[in-house]
Amino acid sequence: MSNVAIYGAGKFGKYFYECLEEVDFFIDDFTDIKVYHSKPVYKLEEVSKQCIIYISILQHSQSIEKKLLFDGYDNVINFTHSISKMPTFLQRVAKDNYLWIVEDTEKMLDRKKLQAVEKLLNDTKSKQLLQQIIKLRATLDIKYYIHPEGIEYFPADVPILENLDTLRFIDCGAYIGDTIVELTQQTQNIEYTLSFEPDNTNLAKLQKEIDIQKQKYPSTSFFIYPAGVYSSNKILNFSNNGVDSSASLDASSNIQVPVVSIDTVILNSAPNFIKMDIEGAEKEALIGATKTIQKYKPNLAICLYHKPQDLWELPLLVKQIEPSYDMYIKVHEDMCLSTVLYCISKERQDV
Repeated sequence: MSNVAIYGAGKFGKYFYECLEEVDFFIDDFTDIKVYHSKPVYKLEEVSKQCIIYISILQHSQSIEKKLLFDGYDNVINFTHSISKMPTFLQRVAKDNYLWIVEDTEKMLDRKKLQAVEKLLNDTKSKQLLQQIIKLRATLDIKYYIHPEGIEYFPADVPILENLDTLRFIDCGAYIGDTIVELTQQTQNIEYTLSFEPDNTNLAKLQKEIDIQKQKYPSTSFFIYPAGVYSSNKILNFSNNGVDSSASLDASSNIQVPVVSIDTVILNSAPNFIKMDIEGAEKEALIGATKTIQKYKPNLAICLYHKPQDLWELPLLVKQIEPSYDMYIKVHEDMCLSTVLYCISKERQDV
């Protein structure tokens, strides 16, 4: 019988270890530890290509799978397909209250408000997806597990770019510039991009990526604003826990960074597409962008997965700020990470 390995000796590797019936060792090329949860940790080159490998890396699981298969590892199971082998997996994650998934299922559901959200959704697919999310939250049963699909922020079944002639893009939570790269692959008709990012480590990588994009697209203006986005201009405590894609609010941290409201810093730049992935500060950031949203009616891509209540609070807040939006919901990552609300105004006109 082939040995069973978990690819990734990290947080989700621990969950895999606790939920799989049999595990012989871990594989991790990016750690110096030799033992993890009583099992040896090997480098990929040290293990047999006949072993069964479960990929516990939450993001980019499918690209890792492709690489391993290309390298000759035939028994590779990506994160999405691994879930079916672990009936208790979601319950185990919920015990640690990870982002939207918490042990108290009542905190994950406000059925009355979710009914109101469903009425806002523009297509049958989004309505069906919302119902599946509700079932998943209510039961934590893997039969309702949602397989990710589509390009994050640019799904083919959402007309996110169709009503935009020349893009004026605000990237809130720019991380290392990955969304900007994808944006330039979707369209080159971009007037400017404005990237907000508070984390110093991310900022250095973001600057390198922006420099590359400036060389490729000299007619586009690329700007970086080294701050977070919030409801007002102030200094907040942030931390980077090494798990999520950007810095997050943490009152106990001694790392202080500036945050600004979109309404106070964009002046008359007339954005027509705003993306927010800001680790739980989306509600405050939307409040701080109220005047901008009402005046320019930009298309919106807002992440809904950082807090349980984001699923209903953020769509209802957008509706309150600006009623003219058609709304869609899509899931682009495993564990319903990168659940995104897309808002497209029926009334927006280029300014």
